[in-house]
Amino acid sequence: MKQLAKLLLLSVLLCCLPLTSIAQNQRRSTRKPSPPPVICKIASVPSNMVVIGYKRNSACGDGFELLVKRPENGDIVCADSPLPPQFSFVTEAQGALVGSCPHKAFLIQVKSTTSTVDDSSIARAFASGTSNVQVEGEGTVIRLLPDDVNGQRHQRFIIQIESGQTLLIAHNIDIATRIDGLAVGDSVRFNGEYVWNEKGGVVHWTHHDPQGRHASGWLQHNGKTFK
Repeated sequence: MKQLAKLLLLSVLLCCLPLTSIAQNQRRSTRKPSPPPVICKIASVPSNMVVIGYKRNSACGDGFELLVKRPENGDIVCADSPLPPQFSFVTEAQGALVGSCPHKAFLIQVKSTTSTVDDSSIARAFASGTSNVQVEGEGTVIRLLPDDVNGQRHQRFIIQIESGQTLLIAHNIDIATRIDGLAVGDSVRFNGEYVWNEKGGVVHWTHHDPQGRHASGWLQHNGKTFK
């Protein structure tokens, strides 16, 4: 009898074991995934992500949460969004395409891999902290700045070159012609003198030298040359 009782108890345990495992698996499968982190500031946007809009969220100090995603060709992103170096701004979005961006928004596209512009000399100058180097390259305008009116007047804007490095262009408009109608997303080719700084550097002398002592520089925009 004792042997029989042991066999019956063992059978009951074996029958219940799969049910217990199934119940445990069901409990595991019903756990909700952790919600994505709330992003409240541009500085907190993860690498290689872009901002495509804003939505109200009281958890953020200014009351708005940033909506982010991995960029794709043809996305519309907010003007203050970081932009991975393999993408460039194309044109400003209009009307409903601006979406929930608080100010402006721009169409982005993947940069062409067939560019003939070699900006390696700029990268070397930045890496080595070298200044007063004559450089040539091409970049996309990512920010327009007020003119510098201390001394000779300079039109100023920031571009991003293909490597992802940013440059401040300081274009003397007391000597050369201003680029009228310049907008974020425009492509600009340049030739001028590079001066190092920790943000990427400055390119000036984008014009001819009236005294003929300095190498002439220039800017090209929409098929026109400004020097």
